[in-house]
Amino acid sequence: MLKINLIRMMIMVKIPLFSRVKNALIKEGGKAFVSIGKRVSSTILNSEIEMDNSERVAKFKQYQRAYERVPLISAIIDVQADQAVQDFHFEGPNSEKLTDFANKVNLMGFFHKVVKGMLTYGNAYVEVVKDGEEISELKVLDPIWFDVYREDNGDIIGYSQIIQDNHLILWGSTGDSRKNEKFKIKLGKEEMKNIAHFRYNVLRSEKYGRSVLAPLMSNLKMKLDMEVDLSKVLFKYVAPLIWAKVGSDQMPAQQSQVTAVSNTLRDLQAESEVTTSHLVDLQVLGFNAKGMDIKTPMDYMEQQIITGGLVPPVLLARTGANTGDAEVQLRSFGRHIKSLQRELKYEFEDNILVMQGLGSPEDQLVWQKAEEREWEVDVDMIRGLVTDGIITPQKGNDLLPPKYKEVLPEIDPMSEDVGADGVKKPRPTQRKANKVTDKPNDPTQTTKNKNTQGRRIKKNDRKVPVK
Repeated sequence: MLKINLIRMMIMVKIPLFSRVKNALIKEGGKAFVSIGKRVSSTILNSEIEMDNSERVAKFKQYQRAYERVPLISAIIDVQADQAVQDFHFEGPNSEKLTDFANKVNLMGFFHKVVKGMLTYGNAYVEVVKDGEEISELKVLDPIWFDVYREDNGDIIGYSQIIQDNHLILWGSTGDSRKNEKFKIKLGKEEMKNIAHFRYNVLRSEKYGRSVLAPLMSNLKMKLDMEVDLSKVLFKYVAPLIWAKVGSDQMPAQQSQVTAVSNTLRDLQAESEVTTSHLVDLQVLGFNAKGMDIKTPMDYMEQQIITGGLVPPVLLARTGANTGDAEVQLRSFGRHIKSLQRELKYEFEDNILVMQGLGSPEDQLVWQKAEEREWEVDVDMIRGLVTDGIITPQKGNDLLPPKYKEVLPEIDPMSEDVGADGVKKPRPTQRKANKVTDKPNDPTQTTKNKNTQGRRIKKNDRKVPVK
């Protein structure tokens, strides 16, 4: 009856039956239950994020802290950026002008910053700073504080920079006149052309790109939690078990003596030393009796992060893959790098090269090979095409990067080596021999003499053995 009345009182005051008061120590049957606080990973990745109202800003801050504080994440970003940003050159009518511009603004370093922003945040914003009509700087802006505004049909109408609720600069419009007035500096629609937005992994028609870290955050938090708890695990589960025998058959131990030895060993550390009488015998039983498998869950979490990070384990100093597996991974990674280079190339050509009047649509940014073996394959292919007479040496020269090209002499159209189409004929050593039709199986004749143009001649310099 007493229990029933107690339950009725709890219902009347709306106390849940299965609730636990926060920050309270509840004793039940002599045991204490202490509420578990926030995981340490939340402090590592989420510090100062509670101050932000924007969920997107909060996520971007998580990505930033993950890159700054987790070595595996920084390696994933840096390896992809280093692979994507290789030597490059321009092709087209304004190639020399663009080459001078690249040296002036340090375009190599600019691309490296942009790729890191694209991978880390999914977005990179660039402001084209001009001195009169000349471009003096390509300024990479912090994507954490950038907003993009669009109309219902998807047309971009403005960009803004808002840092800690301070409305600094607005390019174009937000679509709301009252909101426009909050900004300290307001630039017109024409100045919007000075902003270039590089996006990575855009889904559907979203106006923002997607970070390569977006699908990794849950596994990353679990990995950090496990690493923080590892010290406790090592102390509790990896320390060896010690068996103490107190007394002997001739001198049995009293209960008080057993209790005293037990209290001495309770907080025994690995480096501790214990002094006992001849009646106490200590033996180490080993680790297996209470050990636990830490490697399997840690490897699983890291493998999930590496898989989502798109970088082969062999490039992250991970061992275990054989040569064949590593070769396949590197080839697949090379195609991924090429896709990243394409996104960077198209955005640069459209929004900076053509938009700012640096060049024309015929001008192109050409990336060189990320791996030396790819370069060797291309060179061997060009050399083989020239040797077989499929293309002329002039054409092969045009296919080489600028630093390997040579200035070739002009072709005399009246020369015997020039065909009717104005293209120089291949040298005699490049011409393929005509198909042998006269006695092709006669062992006493040969076509190895290049001067015969495929005609069969007798092997006068060879002796045919008589059987």
